[in-house]
Amino acid sequence: MKLYPLSFEPILKDKIWGGDKLNKIKNIEPPISKLGESWEISVVENDISVVKSGAYRGLNLNELIEKFPQELLGEKVIEQHGKQFPLLIKYINAAQDLSIQVHPDDAVAMKKHNSFGKTEMWYIMDAQPDSRLILGFKEESNKDAFAKAISENTVMDLFNQIEVTEGDSFFIKPGLVHAIGAGITLAEIQQSSDITYRVYDFDRRDHLGNARELHIDDSIEVSDYKVSHNHVIDYNPNQSGEQNLATNQYFTTDYLFFKGCKRIEVNVHKSFMVLMNVGKSCDVYCNGISHKLEPAQTILIPAAVPYVLVKSSNEAKLLSVHL
Repeated sequence: MKLYPLSFEPILKDKIWGGDKLNKIKNIEPPISKLGESWEISVVENDISVVKSGAYRGLNLNELIEKFPQELLGEKVIEQHGKQFPLLIKYINAAQDLSIQVHPDDAVAMKKHNSFGKTEMWYIMDAQPDSRLILGFKEESNKDAFAKAISENTVMDLFNQIEVTEGDSFFIKPGLVHAIGAGITLAEIQQSSDITYRVYDFDRRDHLGNARELHIDDSIEVSDYKVSHNHVIDYNPNQSGEQNLATNQYFTTDYLFFKGCKRIEVNVHKSFMVLMNVGKSCDVYCNGISHKLEPAQTILIPAAVPYVLVKSSNEAKLLSVHL
């Protein structure tokens, strides 16, 4: 049996800051009261994606990789990561501000957690008026000043806040202190890691009255205290065609904006390809079979597939991701 474009059951995450937006976009029934994240493709321990349809329905992604390592992952991925899917693909909706947080790089994450670090990027799918992200420091700082501000509960004064609108895109490297603000829905591409250090959580309590764990010492140790604006991705979201958003050792992400039909080459990259639908519904054709891709849905194209055709009567907006 040949491999085909794979869709997976979304792994839905109830979060203290979650809302109802993803329920509506993804037609989740019954709805989850505080749906914060939909993990679309994951091999994180205890959260491994399961195939939703087709001949391999019910198999998880790791089982498929064992059966078809080269055909599914691709030569480039096998060389870099062996038989391990290297990414975690998500959609996120914040009804409230997320915690202020920072991620370690590969070296720290491997030493302390036996895990990949977390390099990631965001594409803003929707943002309410005045919605903001926290991205780094307003002015150059240091460990002592950061620790003092945390202890005095003035840490919010240190951070750079950016107002965002639909189509904005950002690259989040390890060490960049960051947070997603209330009213924002976004697509996230990241290394396969769930390591997060929380700096500040607005003194929130869970339903049992408990404060969430903070990771102050780890955050102070890994944070980048320099001021940089390299996290803002410069491109035109209204330009037809294909534009590169990010290229690094962990992933390449391109933005596709078109109407009608577009041929997308896959096996030239010697890598799987992930298509994330950040616009309206479209159809993905492969070997004469059509796969409906609704808003905020994702499909994994195996590396052995030569190409797919995407057709849309609307203006299609897709993120394509490969190594």
